[in-house]
This record gives sequence, C-alpha cells and structure tokens, in this order.
Amino acid sequence: MSTRFRILVAVVSLVAAGQAAASAQDNFRQTVVVTAAATPVELGSVSRTLTVITHEQIAELPARSVVDLLRLVASVDVRARGDRGMQADLSVRGASFGQALVLVDGVRLNDAQSGHHNGDIPVPLDAIERIEVLHGAGSSLFGADAFGGTINIITRREAPASVSLEAGSFDLLAARGQASFARGDVRQLVSASADHSTGFMYERQFQSVDLLARTSVGTRSSFTVSYLWKDFGANGFYGAAPSHEWTNQSRLAADHRFGSWAGWDMTGLASYRTHGDHFLFNVERPGVSENFHRSHAILGSLKATRTVGGRASLTAGVDTGTDWIRSTNLRNHSTTRVSGFAEWRQPFGARVQADASLRVDRYDEFGSSASPAAGISWWLTPAFRLKASGGRAFRVPTFTERYYSDPANLARAEVGPESSWAGEGGVDLFLANDWMLQANLFGRRDRDVIDWLRATPADRWRTFNVHTVRTIGLELNARRTLPSGAFVQAGYTGIDLAADTVSTLCGASACLSKYVLEYAPHALTAAAMVPLPGAVRLAPSVQYKHRRRNAVIADDVVMDLRVSRRFGRYDVRVEATNLGDTTYQEITGVAMPGRAATISLVYGGR
Repeated sequence: MSTRFRILVAVVSLVAAGQAAASAQDNFRQTVVVTAAATPVELGSVSRTLTVITHEQIAELPARSVVDLLRLVASVDVRARGDRGMQADLSVRGASFGQALVLVDGVRLNDAQSGHHNGDIPVPLDAIERIEVLHGAGSSLFGADAFGGTINIITRREAPASVSLEAGSFDLLAARGQASFARGDVRQLVSASADHSTGFMYERQFQSVDLLARTSVGTRSSFTVSYLWKDFGANGFYGAAPSHEWTNQSRLAADHRFGSWAGWDMTGLASYRTHGDHFLFNVERPGVSENFHRSHAILGSLKATRTVGGRASLTAGVDTGTDWIRSTNLRNHSTTRVSGFAEWRQPFGARVQADASLRVDRYDEFGSSASPAAGISWWLTPAFRLKASGGRAFRVPTFTERYYSDPANLARAEVGPESSWAGEGGVDLFLANDWMLQANLFGRRDRDVIDWLRATPADRWRTFNVHTVRTIGLELNARRTLPSGAFVQAGYTGIDLAADTVSTLCGASACLSKYVLEYAPHALTAAAMVPLPGAVRLAPSVQYKHRRRNAVIADDVVMDLRVSRRFGRYDVRVEATNLGDTTYQEITGVAMPGRAATISLVYGGR
C-alpha cells in the first residue's frame, strides 16, 4: 500500500468519524467572537486562526493573572520577569514582544513608551469574560503592532458577587472581590484585586492593586474606568544591577451604538489611557540613572456596518489617535495618526465564507502604511473545515527604541517602522465524543525588524533596523469538553525562524542580538479540569518550552496544579506552581521562582 494511499484513507476515515460530532461543532460554529473581523461574527465563519480562553477555563485553571492564562496557548510565548504578571513580554508565533497587539474590549492597550509595558493590563482576573487570541497579521483590522497576533481581553458586563483571600509561599497575601448592581437599564460591575509578596530573592518583591468599574446602559452604551498600580523589584531585568520599578496605568473608555442610519448600523468608541513608569536602575546607587516616564494616549473611532444584497456585509470606519510622553530620560515627544478601514464579508452558499479588508494608517512622523488582508473558510462537511488567509502588518518604533539611554542601553532616533507579509492555512475537524482537532501551517516574512545590538558584552545595546526575518510554523490543537463541565486540551507549536546574519552595524565583524534571535522553536501546553468524587475538582497544567537564546538551548518544563472543593457557596483551593522545582529563565539573566504553594478561600462567584 503506497504512502499516498494510506494518507488518503486516514483523511477519509477522520472525515467519516467527524460526521457523528454534533454538539462540539455546533458550539464552535455559533460562538460569537469580536476580534477576527471588523464586526462581531460567528466563529464558524472566521477565516483566521482564533483561540478563545473561556470564562469557565479562567475560573477553573491554576492561573493567577492574564499572563498565566496566555501560557495555555502554545503559540503565545510568555517571557516573564516575575510571578503573577508583574512584568512580562508577550510573543505570538515567534514574533518579538513588540509585535503583539494587546486590546481591552477592542481598544488598543500597547504603550508607546515600551513594549515591555504591554502586559500592564488594568483588568482584574475575575472581571474577564473571555480572552480571544487572533493568530497572525491583524493590521488590516487594528493597525500597528499586530504582527504575530492580537490579544483581546473582553470584560464582563455583570457577574455574581464574590470575594477571595489567599496566602502562600514567599509571604504571599492576596485578595480579590467583585459585585454587580442593576437598576432599570443600568448595570454596574465593580471588581478589585491586590497582591503582596516579599519575593523569592533579593529585589524580587512585589505588590499590586487592580481596580475596574464598568457601567452599562441598556445594550447600547457602556463606560469603563480602570486602574493598575505595581511596585516590584526588578533585579537583573535590564542589566546586572538590582533595579526597582513602579508602574501605574489609568484607563477611561466609552462605547455607544448609535442605531441605524440609511441602512448603516453606527458604533463609536473613545478612550484615554495614561501610563506612569518610575525606574531605578540600581537601588544600591539611587543617584545613578533614575528615570520617570509618563505616557498618554487618546483614541477615537467611528464604524458603520450594513448588509449588502441580503447576505454580504460591508463595514467601514475611521479612527484617530495621539500618543505623547513626558520623560526625564526620553524627553518630550508625540506622534499622531489618522486611519481609515473597510471590510467586506461574502458568503457563497451555506458552506463558504470569504472576506477582504484594507486599512490605511497615516502617521505624522512615519508616513502612510496600507494593510490589506483576505481569507476564506470552507466547510467541506458539517464536521470538516478548511481555512486560509493572508495579509500585511506593520509596527512603528516605540519611544524607548528611539530615545532611551542608560548604562546598558543607547537607542538611536533613526530607527523606523517594520513591515511584514504573513499567510496561513488550516483545518478544523470535529470527531465523536465532542473532540475538536485543529492544524495550521503559517509563514511570515518581516522586513526592517528593529533589534538591540552590541559587539561585545562590555558594550551598550543600540537599536537598528537590521533584520529580514523569515518564519514558518505548525500549530496543532486538541480539545474535548464533557457535559459535566470537565475538559482536556493540548496544543503544540513548532517554529523555524531564520534572520539575516547581523554584522558590521554595531562596529564589529559580528554583532550580538538582544531580542530577535530569542524564540521558542518548540512549545507544548496541556491543561484539564477533572471532577472527582466528593465535589473535588482537579485542574493540572503543564508547559514545555524549547528555547533558543543565541547559541544557548534550554528545555523547560513547568507544571502547576489546583485542587479545589466546593462547600455550598464556598470554594477551598490549594495550588502548587512549578511542581518540579525547575530552574529556568524566560528572559535571559532573569531567574524565575521555584516551587511554591498557596491556599485560598473563595465565596460566591462563577
């Protein structure tokens, strides 16, 4: 029997087996998502790869921050500088940490000062309804920074009252709570959390406060106020010195549906965000390189959607934004943009959906950038789908990449935007017993990628538009959900990244790269929630990363576990992190905590 014939038999068998899968496929097709298109659409019509972390997963799995939840997505490489998301870089599909776009309720959160602050997300964990991760280029929908992927944190409009107290290793104390109120058409959600720890080593202590209040008026309007404050030891984060950092972020956002006008459904949103960063390079020499930064961002958007010909839809809109900074190190700078975008979605019969989108962004400093994209989704059978998409993405440099200076780093103001073309193709298969399998092949070619380079370890890092980066990869995902609420999921991502050899730009025959050549060629994640007798629930998770840091290879396996039991309205949880006491680093030179345990008491919620 030939190899081709065996493959054909296997594919036919899988498709036939998929005919018996009904509930998993129906849930998938009917789930409404907001990140993969310019307007909310059913997941079954999306032509791009989208991962959804549900509220049920958030409630059950051993995760203590948004960063911990994103670790469950194999294609998201979390490179943390501490526990509980105190500071973390987020990378998707092998792209650098600045090439991932973070949104909250569809509004961009990326900080113009530095991509290292994109993980400062002012949303308490309990206030999250779900997280949608759009894999691949997203600039045609969202503009700059959506190279490797887009992460959209979607907040809850209402939730049952809850409160929790937690204590554990390294003198950890934490508390969370939230409540909802309703009066007529007005609904109010208030959520808060706080954490404190003395840390697992010198200058790695941390404390944080996270607050959110969301007011919804009917189904048309909402207004959100949120605030995040962090105080953490930053030992070795950006050099050998024992640094310390204080950050805070305030965010105001409002959205409104204006209703229909001449057949167009109109929506608008506006937001203001300010981020503060106080960085002390060496706590033992406080007079040397102490920096204060304050960045601001104002955004406004107007969007309209209409049905064309009974089935197709057209969405068009404009938005504008201004970012500015006041800094003792970077000095005072600003950048402004105006953008226009449109998306066409066209069904062909009941099984095929095509889409095409285009966005043009005009920056006062960097000129114009056009970002087209197109995709198609085809259900060959009710349980077997093919999809393919492609598009262009771009990123503008941060203020840090252009103006920052300290004893270890010296930026160059000449660096300019990066650009990328990316494509993917994949299959979704639904088997009997509510199994869902997914496989995707993707590729990306990046140009003028910004990196920090130096000739020797004694030199300062400097910024250059230096790389052409070619990336190809494979994603495999499997998930099964049971009526009891139990689930099991696993994902694998393999990446091959090739970058042009870095030479001469830093003044030597060869240069050292700080970020671009650090990635994870292989990543495997798995998680589950299993109910046991006696109302006990077991929720393990494991992450394996094969990391490449220039010439250094590392294999890290980190296992976490939650055991919980419900007593009426109370939930008692015992969690263990890094069960194997693995010694590992996600950022070169920054040690991660060893084995730790916590116990918590939760009242209400879900």
